[in-house]
Amino acid sequence: MTIRNQCERLYRQAFGESQEFDTMLFDLFFKNTEVSQKDGIVTAMYFKIPCVLNFDGTKSKAYYIYAVTTHKDYRHQGIMSNLFEKTQTESDALYFLKPSSLDVIPFYNQSGFKQIVGTREICNAKIEVSDNFKRLSDLCDKPNCDYPLMIKGIINIEKLTFEYTLE
Repeated sequence: MTIRNQCERLYRQAFGESQEFDTMLFDLFFKNTEVSQKDGIVTAMYFKIPCVLNFDGTKSKAYYIYAVTTHKDYRHQGIMSNLFEKTQTESDALYFLKPSSLDVIPFYNQSGFKQIVGTREICNAKIEVSDNFKRLSDLCDKPNCDYPLMIKGIINIEKLTFEYTLE
């Protein structure tokens, strides 16, 4: 089984949206997948989707961390922590994610993320995404109000406009 096939199966087991969404996600962004393997088996994965942070008119690199998951047989072994450490090394970039539940916030805190407010309202920090990302996001529900986001890297942000969440 290919790495992509293993990642697709792992993703569907953890999140499984719609077939249309899942196919588009992997077709557009598989190249942006970070993977941990052991003996040819994908043990953990997540998407590291490039975006742009526009902070008070200054643009810098940002990455949307999406669909963080570890194979059930490999959980609680530090695999995702190690994958984050190896793949989130750009000190001039913002890494951000929308936690799938409040239960995972302590893990992200331990991994160097801090919680801020995500919003669809305009503020001084905004994430800009590619047209492909917008197309994928059009298939998703959007939060109508503020919601938790986690950030790492550029930490002087308290509120972040992110209009294109993948939910």
